[in-house]
Amino acid sequence: MAYSDTIGQTVIKVQQLIDHGARRCGKLAEELTSEQLVSARESLFFLLSNLANRGIQYWAINKKIFGMQADKMTYTLPKGSVEVLNALYRRMNRPTPNSTGGYASSAGGIAANAFDSNIQTACTQVSPNGNISVDFGTDNEVYVGSIGYLPNTTGLLSLIYEYSLDGTTWNTLLDLGEITVTNGVWIWNDINAGQTVQYYRARAYNGTTLNVDELYFGNNSTEITMARLNRDDYTNLPNKNFTANQPFQFWFDRTIPEPTIYLWPVPSDPFVQMTVWYSRQIMDVGALTDELEIPQRWYEAVQMMLAHRMSLELPGVDVARVQYLEKMADKFLYDAEQEERDKSPIYFAPNISVYTR
Repeated sequence: MAYSDTIGQTVIKVQQLIDHGARRCGKLAEELTSEQLVSARESLFFLLSNLANRGIQYWAINKKIFGMQADKMTYTLPKGSVEVLNALYRRMNRPTPNSTGGYASSAGGIAANAFDSNIQTACTQVSPNGNISVDFGTDNEVYVGSIGYLPNTTGLLSLIYEYSLDGTTWNTLLDLGEITVTNGVWIWNDINAGQTVQYYRARAYNGTTLNVDELYFGNNSTEITMARLNRDDYTNLPNKNFTANQPFQFWFDRTIPEPTIYLWPVPSDPFVQMTVWYSRQIMDVGALTDELEIPQRWYEAVQMMLAHRMSLELPGVDVARVQYLEKMADKFLYDAEQEERDKSPIYFAPNISVYTR
């Protein structure tokens, strides 16, 4: 017996979903007008957007690391964020070179300024496509688990982090590509496949000239869960501007266009971080030739829900067929949602201390 010998390689595009939706409504795909195609694509967007109201889609969970700014209480999540799942205060170790190591800048500027733990000093290079490197010294190989970049400029930046065993041949650690940076706002990235080597560097390309307040190669991070406040508890705090080295609590303000986290106490240390795990909306539908950002196990549910929505707008669809499509959409959505879980053990720890004191 012959098999395809592939798994998950079939590509289903938006146009195909709409065509199937039309046929399930009793119409030929060729009958759809341009207006009906636009309507079907928007219906697909609506139903995917509404899934966020039904629970967490485990493929749509992201992590973002915020570099704290002294005396700043509010931090904005990316557009499309739905809910904060975990917010953790993080500190990490910043290794320093031994007596045989040091810092270097290939294109001018004072390299040590990028590693002096002083955000008021900067390493400003004078020509593009340079690099700023650290040599941790002989017999002092260091594992780097996270890298922070504090720019001293605002605009577009093309940056890549690299490592080396000998200081001559460099390998990619993480390529950030072209990103938008804001003066004084940290860019933090965890390194999932870290290295334990003597040499690291940040290198600019695409004509970028480095101008950086701090370049932080860190490891051995420690994270502590922050408690969540509701709106009443936060608004009733007598001193919302109270500062401390460590924020203990946060309020998640689900506003638009982007939700905001309010920290209390307000952090005073610019070299600590906040790690946020959050759920988000599924990516936009995009063009008819695009794929949807959904796992294979969800395709039938999404297809049936789209067909039902199309049956409500296409002319001449029999009421019995509309009702049948609604029933099947509910069935396949139920199946998909029952599987949308992480299957990890659940532990219940009753606390009756308030009744026994």
